Amino acid sequence: MADQGHPPIPPEAGTSRIPTVPQQVGVVPAYVTAVPSVTSAVPRRSKAWIWWTLGVALLMLLIVGSCTIPFVLLAGKGFNSGATGGGGAVAVIHVDGVIAGSGSNVSGVVTPEYFYELLKRAEEDVRVKAIVLRVDSPGGTVAASEEIARYIKQCSKPVVVSVGDVGASGAYMIASQSDEIWAMPGSAVGSIGVISEIPNVGALLGKVGVNFQVITAGKYKDAGSLYRPLSKEERALIQGSVNEAYGQFIDIVAEGRSLPRSQVESMATGWAWNGEEAKKLGLIDRLGTYQDAMDAAAKRGGIKGKYETITYEDQFGDLLGSLLGISRQLGNLEALSGNRDAAVRSALPR
Repeated sequence: MADQGHPPIPPEAGTSRIPTVPQQVGVVPAYVTAVPSVTSAVPRRSKAWIWWTLGVALLMLLIVGSCTIPFVLLAGKGFNSGATGGGGAVAVIHVDGVIAGSGSNVSGVVTPEYFYELLKRAEEDVRVKAIVLRVDSPGGTVAASEEIARYIKQCSKPVVVSVGDVGASGAYMIASQSDEIWAMPGSAVGSIGVISEIPNVGALLGKVGVNFQVITAGKYKDAGSLYRPLSKEERALIQGSVNEAYGQFIDIVAEGRSLPRSQVESMATGWAWNGEEAKKLGLIDRLGTYQDAMDAAAKRGGIKGKYETITYEDQFGDLLGSLLGISRQLGNLEALSGNRDAAVRSALPR
């Protein structure tokens, strides 16, 4: 305790009035005024939108995947959608849209590869005793239709066709190879014929001053060009190809329907008849619904009583593939945003 009779002893020279405080990084004594920093932090561009976009895409992928993966797994065995029974099953394959050598069933194209895979599943499934083709198609290319028709002809199990709105041209070609054809009275059936369309926009381009200089090796390499009319010789060659395909079409139908070739040729006018007329002409066997065709197929397969309906589809893989493609693109975008300088340097010519 200080002597109250004497004044306070002044501090010695050089002695600080600030007590010693243990130094710690980031700790400032309460009685020491902090000096504001003169260096302002450079704001960083937020990448939150990228993570949000990726999160939404992945969430959609998980939702769709959780809904569709069970169906994808069942697709290899078939999707049961009908009554159950111990007698067997009838497989259903949909032939919807245009028949062509390339394309996707998601975009409405039936390719031989796609059809063959579904038909193979039905052939190998021991539960399946018969197959129903639900046809609703205006036809398509000659070669693709012929290939599918051959697959149907070679099928070891009974095949019954049920025509929806349309079973014409190439679609009728493949239907003719089945064991039985059903259609509704208002269905459009037939249209046995071949068409080749070659547009000519040369006159239009000439009006706007557009010319094409074409260099070929081969006399007919430019045949069927869009930019000029056909020569007489080219027209004759194309007509010959059309006639050959037309003759093949007639032969396939005559053999598949067990009809005289002359009779099929008389009907091969390119016209599509309604179901009632088609039945009178021998182009179909029965008038009835899809369910009538299913029952007829079960009977041909030797199934008695209730039967299963197994529908083969393959649309989910393309959908998941599209979503995965979107996810990959978003991932690339995130990587690009995270290192813009490196991306720019890599893009410069070397």
